[in-house]
Amino acid sequence: PMILWFSGTGNSRYVAEMLAAELGQTLRRLTPDLRNGSLTPAPHDDTVIWVCPVYSWGLPPYVRTIIKNVDLGSAPLIHHLVLTCGDDCGLTADMWRNDLAKRGWQSGLAFSVTMPNNYVCMSGFDVDTAELAQHKLSAASLRIREIARSIADFRAGSGDCPNEPDDVVRGRFAWIKTRIIYPWFVRHAMSPKPFRYTRECISCGKCAAICPLRNINMSEPSGKSTDSSERRRKRPVWGTDCAFCLACYHVCPRHAVMYGDKTGTKGQYMNPQS
Repeated sequence: PMILWFSGTGNSRYVAEMLAAELGQTLRRLTPDLRNGSLTPAPHDDTVIWVCPVYSWGLPPYVRTIIKNVDLGSAPLIHHLVLTCGDDCGLTADMWRNDLAKRGWQSGLAFSVTMPNNYVCMSGFDVDTAELAQHKLSAASLRIREIARSIADFRAGSGDCPNEPDDVVRGRFAWIKTRIIYPWFVRHAMSPKPFRYTRECISCGKCAAICPLRNINMSEPSGKSTDSSERRRKRPVWGTDCAFCLACYHVCPRHAVMYGDKTGTKGQYMNPQS
């Protein structure tokens, strides 16, 4: 199978890489050029595995745009989904199936893998404790192997395939979360405008380097300063093409990337294996 992945802080990348190792297949990152580009599967490929995080109980809008527009050729393919989520994923698998159906693509199995939380931009949301994060990561490796076996059995037509196509943690109030909260979140809570840097910024450029959409540029501040060395230091400037993965926030070695006034006391997380 061809494994297509999108990740910010590395959870989905880790899952994709482990699936590739288990299934002996290659990886393809979902890069911005695929939003209106083409991707030709290898002649022997009959399966596509999508690996991505859950955004507020739905698919990342960036991934939905790729599904809507990318050209995968005319060969018949079976599509599977592997979601990473901190707790539950609502009706994200249903959303994915509906998006695929609009393209005339055939969906297969859907799975979720519980991984450490990384959403910090609202009150009440923070990263997991170190102990909980390690527990989730330890359990994830076994879960990913189980998913790989299920996909391999599905391809082989084995009777060991899951009885239900969606092996996901939906959670409580799934319809409300996906049908009501998710649209509100996409419309009102994903703007890159609140991103800023603080005086602790050391101009290392790690935030710009990790941005999957190359939405951050390092530029000299335009404000007045009497310190010439300070004027020459480049600082991050966020554009409008943001996937809201929060990698820029979590990767900063000085905790100098902020999202408005919501993240000053929040923790940071990057997958240790990615």
